[in-house]
Amino acid sequence: MTRLKMLNPSDGMEGVKRFVIESVIDAGGRPCPPGIVGVGIGGTADECVAMAKRALLEPLDEEDPDPEIQALEEELFVKINQSGLGPMGLGGDTTVLGVKVRKAACHTASLPVAVNIGCWATRRASVRITDSDVEYSQGARI
Repeated sequence: MTRLKMLNPSDGMEGVKRFVIESVIDAGGRPCPPGIVGVGIGGTADECVAMAKRALLEPLDEEDPDPEIQALEEELFVKINQSGLGPMGLGGDTTVLGVKVRKAACHTASLPVAVNIGCWATRRASVRITDSDVEYSQGARI
């Protein structure tokens, strides 16, 4: 579930927040919430979408070093979970498990924003344990 919008710079951060929240609510139960929301702000359209996708891979327990981005992630997390969309879009308090935001510089006449909602696949992991090591589904060995 991905959306891209070219905002006007005058829409500012309030416009970014509004677009992200509307995107999640409009997606409803289709991305099988609760999921993870990745947001890209700035860059070119294609770069912005790629940032939103990469944001989904960020560990949820790691805080962004930029305090403004960290505050934005927290605010979006709270507001989206207050939407009442809930698991599978059937209502409830847990619509997202986390929100991660990435940003880049962009032209002063544009403000691209991309939202990528990770479905159940971003909540899934598997592991095979043997007597000699642990092998994760991604092929990493410990």
